[in-house]
Amino acid sequence: MKGVSILLDERRKKRIVQIDLDTFVKDPEALDDLIDVIKAESRKHEATVSLDDYLASVKRKKSR
Repeated sequence: MKGVSILLDERRKKRIVQIDLDTFVKDPEALDDLIDVIKAESRKHEATVSLDDYLASVKRKKSR
């Protein structure tokens, strides 16, 4: 991602994220994209819900 660098330690593990603030000042939508990536990464091990199951649950909640 433009404006973001990930630095690795001596064991090649991700340790530091460097963010170029000038990039995000020039392109505020890039900050929204970065936040979306962080959220997605933090949720990658959560259980998923199929679209059909989600739509069915929304329909049940509406009918109440």
